[in-house]
This record gives sequence, structure tokens and C-alpha cells, in this order.
Amino acid sequence: MTINRRDFLKATSATLTCASLGGMTSLLTSMKSHAAEKGDYKALVCLFLYGGMDNHDTVIPYDTASHQRWAEIRSDIIANQTTPRTRENLLPLTPLNAAQFGNRQFALPKEFENIHQLFQSGNAAIVGNVGPLIEPLTATQFENDTVSLPSRLFSHNDQQATWMSGTTEGAQYGWAGLYSDSLNSGDNTFANVTTSNGELLLTGKNTAPYIISGGRALSLDVIEEADDALKTPLTNHFNTDYFQGSNIFAQDIRNKISQSFSANTQYNQATENTSPLTTSFPRSRLGRQLETVAKTIAARDNLKSNRQVFTIALGGFDTHSDQARKIPKLQNQIDQSVAAFYQAMTELGLQNSVTLFTAADFGRTLATNGDGTDHGWGAHHFVIGGAVQGQKIYGDIPVSELGHELDAGSGRLIPTQSVDQYAAALGQWFGVEPDKLAEIFPNLSSLGEQPAIFG
Repeated sequence: MTINRRDFLKATSATLTCASLGGMTSLLTSMKSHAAEKGDYKALVCLFLYGGMDNHDTVIPYDTASHQRWAEIRSDIIANQTTPRTRENLLPLTPLNAAQFGNRQFALPKEFENIHQLFQSGNAAIVGNVGPLIEPLTATQFENDTVSLPSRLFSHNDQQATWMSGTTEGAQYGWAGLYSDSLNSGDNTFANVTTSNGELLLTGKNTAPYIISGGRALSLDVIEEADDALKTPLTNHFNTDYFQGSNIFAQDIRNKISQSFSANTQYNQATENTSPLTTSFPRSRLGRQLETVAKTIAARDNLKSNRQVFTIALGGFDTHSDQARKIPKLQNQIDQSVAAFYQAMTELGLQNSVTLFTAADFGRTLATNGDGTDHGWGAHHFVIGGAVQGQKIYGDIPVSELGHELDAGSGRLIPTQSVDQYAAALGQWFGVEPDKLAEIFPNLSSLGEQPAIFG
């Protein structure tokens, strides 16, 4: 992918900007932390669903009584869905911990056929009713405003930031970036990689997101489109001659640009010199992103990264209208792309070393507005990988009714698992020490134990 000069400088100076916020000196010093042993590779892949994935059409009640109540509340949307949500058309789940839900049963929509197979085979789990929390609460406490609440609930930008960093829009550091700060030593250029948004999640005090698109590092269109005679002088201009000056700030900018050119060359050479995968990916937006992630993971040895975090993104989930048509298409894209990615990790022999998890602004309301749903709070999420203690539902799936003690209004679920607990469970598997997790998530002590997704 080629970009213009202004966008290139903005992207490649991301590390410099982030470091300025935490002190310029930290950028120029090696990190002193726990280095992963060579060969002990692990990666987290965050699939962020922008707009707020509808949890009530992700994990669907399946026992007859619950399904009937759910279908009555959602009758206007269900009547127009391209794939009927009748019981016989759903994919029933048989979780190993089904007893904790009594007589209640659950299913996935038909569009999640591959994820359903991964769940049933023990390679995927569901974490129910996750969302931002400061302390546990009920609907009564919410209505009476007697407990501390996360700031700016139901706001897209703020809840995206809260999921990524623990605080609202304007946050500096994301929890995955802080994970990389604590785990990577020396050069961590390729520790945190994004193919589409999510930079905040990947930004630490000493770690910045590395941006790739279309399977290659970003490049300047003015160089890429130049003839052979101009390529070298233009490269030298932006690489070594640009931002000439004796003051420290100008030198830092020049050094950062030079580092970016070197990193881009290293990335492109590493991926080009790695044997191509035989796994076929869908040619969808999400499929191409996951193919790029798989390609980067395949080049992990040449990139000298033992711990990596990736962000990929899919939008379109703010379904205030036309939900019956939009959601099944998005679900199908997720299902096919994630299945291909899991197959690619199996091809690399890394299915136990790579964990993909979903995240989103929030869930949606159980009640409809006639053609869609409105902003919710808690939501249900998938965690996929060979290391997952799968075929289980962690946390809770509240009843699909209105007016219960976990309903913040219109079927907005009050979370029973916090984002902090969810992220801490992933961090523990990733190798982050307990004291570091407690530092990153200071509310953990009042929220309880994180879900034992990895045993």
C-alpha cells in the first residue's frame, strides 16, 4: 500500500509521538524486562467489531421456553432475517459446563457454522456478558446511582477507548501495549502490529503499533511511483536528509524516520523470504487482514519477535436500522475468515500458540426499535485457539427477558465479567506477571477472579 508524504510521516512517527508522551528518553533506551525464551512464541489477535456486535443474536437461547420469549421480543427483526432464527435452524451448543445454566440451553446462528465446530471440538470458548465495570452491580443499584459506574457508557468512541485502555477517549496507553512493555526486551518494533485501527490498544510507554496494510509495510507513493533514477535520491531525502538540524528534537525525528525505513525494509524482506501459506483466505476485508496477520506470524523468526499482539477490525455493527440484512452478512464474514486463520495457524503448527479473541464497543439492546437495535453494554465474546479450555461458556448468559436484575433498560445487559478480567485472563496466558496485571488493572481486586479460559 502506498500513501502520501503527510500520512506516511503521521504513521511512521507514531512511535515517536507515543514516546514523547511518556518521555523521549524511554524511546532511545532498551527495555529491561522479562524476555521470552527463544522458541516460546505466543501471539494474541484482537478482532475488534466496531459499532457494537449484537450479543442477543450471537448466543441465542435454544431451550423451547427461553427461545420463545426471545423470539417474541425480537419478532420484528426475526421476521425479516435472511436466515430464519427458528430453533431447527440454529446450531445448538453442548458446553461442558452446561449444568451451571440449569435447564437453559444456547445456540449460535447458522452463519457461525465454523466457529460452532471450533467450540464443539474444544478449540473455542464463549465469555458471556463482558463489559466495562468498576465494581459489580445490579439494575436496582444502577437505577439508584448507588455504585461507581464507568464513564460515558453507550458512547462509541469512549467505550472503544475503555475496552482498549480502561479509560475514555483521550487515553494514552492500551493494556496490550503495556503487556508488550513488560514482556519484550531490546528491539520491539514488531511486537504490536495493526492492520486496521486499534492503535490505542497496542500503545505502551515503550511500545508503539507497527502499521501494515495489504500484506506490506507502508510506503511513500512519491517514491513508489518515481522512475528508477529518482528512487534512490528520494529515498535518501526522506530517510537520511529530511529534518536536518542540530537541535535534539530535529535529530530525533530524523532518526525515527530512518528507523521506520529500516523497519519497513526488514518487514517486507522477512515476509517475502518466508514460505507462502497454502491456506486459502476469503477475499473479504476481514479475510485479507487475517491473511496479513498469518503471513506476519509465519515470518516471526526473521522479525525476531517471541511475543506479538495484533489488532484487526471489522465495522458495520452499529445496526440501528436494517439489522436483519446486515448482521448475517457480517457474521458470515467473521466465521469464514476466522476459520481460515485457525487453519493457517494449524498449518504453521502454532494453533496452541496463537489466541484470537473478539472485542467491541458494547453489545446491543434486546428490545428492538422496529428495524434494528440500540447501544447496549455487556456482550458475549469468542476466544479461539488450541490453548483455550474450550467447549465452555465462561461467565454468565443472562436470561433473554426484559426487566430482570441485570437489565439496565431495554435489555441492555449489565456486565457480570469486566473487560479488566477478560483482558487479565488473556494476559496471564500471554505471560504477564500477576503483579503487573494488578498494576495495569487496579480494579481487579474488587471485581474478583478472571475467567479461567486457559485452565
